[in-house]
Amino acid sequence: MIKRINKTIKLVYENRIKILPESLKNKINIFWEECIKQNPTLYNGEDYVVEKFEENDDEIVMHVVKSDFAHYLYDERVGIKNPEYRCISPWSGVLLLTSDNYWVVGQMNKLTSFAGGFQIPGGAVDKKDIKDGKIDINENLKREVKEEVNLDLDKIDYKIEFLEYPTEKRNTYGFLAIGKLDMTKAEFEKFFKEYQNYLVKNNLEVEFEKLIFFTKGKAVQEYDAYDNPKRAYMRELLEEVEKIDE
Repeated sequence: MIKRINKTIKLVYENRIKILPESLKNKINIFWEECIKQNPTLYNGEDYVVEKFEENDDEIVMHVVKSDFAHYLYDERVGIKNPEYRCISPWSGVLLLTSDNYWVVGQMNKLTSFAGGFQIPGGAVDKKDIKDGKIDINENLKREVKEEVNLDLDKIDYKIEFLEYPTEKRNTYGFLAIGKLDMTKAEFEKFFKEYQNYLVKNNLEVEFEKLIFFTKGKAVQEYDAYDNPKRAYMRELLEEVEKIDE
């Protein structure tokens, strides 16, 4: 579920690890071993958990602690019923619009945990985004978009417009921005392919296998025509942005 927001956002970080019951940790470890057998490229790095969420008319405050990717993926794939132990993680992403009116999403590389799936450029919070007990979600967004599509968000018009709320099957708080490119579809596709070639040449991680473009005004219909795996927020986000200029 996503909702349009116009509030002050604060992510307060406490440097401690989320404590889980031993029985749950054992289940996560067994699950992770199976994941590694299927995809040896997966890495169980640090992840972050929203332990407490507060929202009023003017402000959203999230209290965040540490966990790991295995915890996150277990909650995403298997599910954790007890809300106290879920791994609900903060992340950010941007839905880009080209100058000739195409919405841009990425198709994930087959070696990632979401092989062939559709999602917008962006990603999870990293320790690089944390300073003085606070998480800068805009820095997170800028860093992730630079890493994935080599785009400098400081040079384009963008704004966080929506918040993705967690559901029973989706364990994230997502800060979703809308950004306007000064490149056409063809220009941005060429720009991305040049960056992709650079990543391959230098043995760096390629997260997006390719870019997918949806025509503004027809985005939802074109999106529905694909049978790729898709993030839960994607269709709703496209529906919402298509209403903005109506």
